Amino acid sequence: MAYHQKHGGYGRGGYGRQDRPQVDASRLFGESPDVVGIKKMLEGKGKQWEAIQPYFDNVVREAKNFLEWSPNKRLANAVTVAAYLTSQGLKTNQVRKILDMARTTELKVKRGEGDIKDDLVKMRYLLAYTVGKATGQSKYSLDAFHRILDPMLEVLMGSPKKENFEKFYDFLQAVVAYHKFFGGGD
Repeated sequence: MAYHQKHGGYGRGGYGRQDRPQVDASRLFGESPDVVGIKKMLEGKGKQWEAIQPYFDNVVREAKNFLEWSPNKRLANAVTVAAYLTSQGLKTNQVRKILDMARTTELKVKRGEGDIKDDLVKMRYLLAYTVGKATGQSKYSLDAFHRILDPMLEVLMGSPKKENFEKFYDFLQAVVAYHKFFGGGD
């Protein structure tokens, strides 16, 4: 028997896949995510993105309803998104312009400087441009980031209130914080 047949083929995860313990993600994600367990999973051999995918897809489906999320649900969803983005290899510097613009908009909101709709529009097209110009593996992680944030920004454009932007910004900060905690690079 050929080595690749015996050890799981050539595809994603290929060699030695049978030797790698499978993670029961249902114990890590959900209402109260086990962030230490998630971190250990992500530090293990072969990022295990397949285990996180269903939880990430669920957050994507719910993204347009983010204004209704409780603070606990917002945090749990941010942990899920951060874990997925980390497993996909997202680097913070790839989305630095979006993060800087969100930070600037947050300061504008706190100072009560008026309408933020133009800022939201700009964030949406900068995010789309960032995904569009990406190549290789980084395209997957940036596309995932876009799949989460774009529906939220669309909702915000329809209701650009201070309290709504603060929910978005809190979520974004939590994603960035847990991305760093899980070992996501700069």
